[in-house]
This record gives sequence, C-alpha cells and structure tokens, in this order.
Amino acid sequence: MPKKQSKYLFISQKKKIWPIDLMCRVLGVTRSGYYGYKRRNKGSPDSPCHRELREAVCIIAEGSGYCYGSRRMKKALDALSYSVSRSKARKLMREAGVQVKHRKK
Repeated sequence: MPKKQSKYLFISQKKKIWPIDLMCRVLGVTRSGYYGYKRRNKGSPDSPCHRELREAVCIIAEGSGYCYGSRRMKKALDALSYSVSRSKARKLMREAGVQVKHRKK
C-alpha cells in the first residue's frame, strides 16, 4: 500500500478522536486529498455494502432466469430499496458475471 493511502486510512480510522484538519497537517497531506480518497473508495469492491449489492444482483438474475438487463435490474434493485443508477446496475452485473441470455425468436 502506498504511503499516502496508509495515511488516509489512518485518518479515516481516527477521525472521531482527532480533527481531520489537524491530522492532515501533522501527516503532511492535504484535506482535499483526503476527501478525494474518501470519495473514490466509497463504493469500492471491498466494502460490505458493495458485496451485498453484488449478491443481490446474482439473486435477482437467478430468479429471473438471466433475462433482466440493466434497466430491469435497476428497477428490481430499487424495489429491494437499493437506490442505484442504471450505470451502477450495469457495473454490478459485469462484476458479478451476470449476462442476459437472449431468446431465439
């Protein structure tokens, strides 16, 4: 892990104990850099919320017989109270390895 990321990780772990501004000054990183790191890692694949969304996508796909595209998947996730955009549903489907099986006409 690069040095800056470990500093940002330390800040995010100790932010309830010390002020973020003070820790950034002491560790020699910028506040905007810390908040950028926090924003970038919000939906990272390692987070429990992201794993839960991926599992929900797999369950929905199996239940539908793999006929849901990103539009229907978004609506199904919204019905399960997971508010995601269509592009996020598409990314989750790609990560979970879910593909639509087209029927022959």
